[in-house]
Amino acid sequence: MRHDVELDGVAFRLRPITSDDAAFIVALRNDARLSRFLHRGAPDVAAQQRWLQAYFERPGDYYFIVERRADGGPEGALGIYDLEAATRRAEWGRWVLRAGSLAAAESAWLVYRVAFDVLGLELVYCRTVAANQRVVSFHTACGLTTHATLPGHAVLDGVPHDVVEQHLTRAAWPTVGQRLRQQAERAAAVLAR
Repeated sequence: MRHDVELDGVAFRLRPITSDDAAFIVALRNDARLSRFLHRGAPDVAAQQRWLQAYFERPGDYYFIVERRADGGPEGALGIYDLEAATRRAEWGRWVLRAGSLAAAESAWLVYRVAFDVLGLELVYCRTVAANQRVVSFHTACGLTTHATLPGHAVLDGVPHDVVEQHLTRAAWPTVGQRLRQQAERAAAVLAR
């Protein structure tokens, strides 16, 4: 949906995605190094722009570009979606960063700040293909709890894959937020060298 949520971090920021970001998204989601565990994205810019036009009309869906504060260059994308107003919970995903990015911890910290501090959610969950152990481990190290393994929940290129669902609650957010902020500050120090 069209929204105006922007949030600055230490070295990165989140800003609303626009139609002008279509080429960047296509390049990210079609990079074989990055998309192994993702649903196939739009095959070309025109298809991505059509997807974005439908997204702009969809309520409860916040899609962001992760960009560098130093130069405004795009670093990746992520979203909060399927927001359930009655239960104040939503999923976050569509998370993909350019190869070699140091924005992982900070982009996670920023998306949780949006979820809990801006949108007032009570619970945020993510669903990761179980074989993507690097990302499952990242979420665990951040302090998320594993809620369930969903057999065959994701179908990638026609093949079903198990998915690990992990949760972060509002009660756990302050501890997780502090940990992620510290990681973001360390990564920013590396970028400043």
